[in-house]
Amino acid sequence: MIEAHLVVLTNAVEGRDADFNDWYSNIHARDTMRMRGGLAQQRFVFADDQVHDFAGKFPARYLALYDVYDVKSFTQEHIDRAGTPYMIVEDSLDMSRLDDFFYFPLHYRDKRPRAFAKCGVVLEQMQVKPGEEEAFRAWYGDTYMAERFKQDGIVSASFLGFEEYGQMMPFPPGHNHVAIWRIENDGARDLWRQSHPLADCPHLEADKTAISCWDIASRRLIKDEVTYPDSASLAKEEAARARIRAQDSVVKVGERRIKG
Repeated sequence: MIEAHLVVLTNAVEGRDADFNDWYSNIHARDTMRMRGGLAQQRFVFADDQVHDFAGKFPARYLALYDVYDVKSFTQEHIDRAGTPYMIVEDSLDMSRLDDFFYFPLHYRDKRPRAFAKCGVVLEQMQVKPGEEEAFRAWYGDTYMAERFKQDGIVSASFLGFEEYGQMMPFPPGHNHVAIWRIENDGARDLWRQSHPLADCPHLEADKTAISCWDIASRRLIKDEVTYPDSASLAKEEAARARIRAQDSVVKVGERRIKG
């Protein structure tokens, strides 16, 4: 059973995207799936086709989504392993950005279970006005989500809320609610262009709402695949580790905290 989703937004150091993707997909994702508490992980890249006009550049190029069944154990494993051979961090990761938070399920809908792993994502990030959480959650689940989910091209939707419990970061996120919409084709993105009820929602701080679109960057990785790996995956992991050793590009982590 999923207790929470870990939503991670990251960037590569300028000019190091190839190294970053090699490290994250072939080492870091597998390291995290070896930890207690994690079930699955998948990575996405900021899509060229967006539905929201951002005032400036969107602050992250990469998105990782983790399914977690034991938040406290998963966080403790990160803390204990950071900077050890069990969780190496390459200097291709832009460490200036920390956006790494657990969000807990409020509503979930799924038209075709097991199909979502092949879908892109529309990510809604929302900040609810103080004292408006109960009203917003009722509106989102019963009205907005129910209607949006009827549209073609949407496969699943997860509506999630932030809680302080078990978090890795010692500060709150910029958004206290997120929604992860899995879509099966580019045309489904147009639904957010055609209708944007969040813009008129009285419970939200409208200027903080962000709707972004993400394409698949790596296939979905589940815990069993690192517990019982195949030879091809192991070869990719070892090649990535050998590259990092040759380049001497491991970050020396001074604090026992690290991005997920």
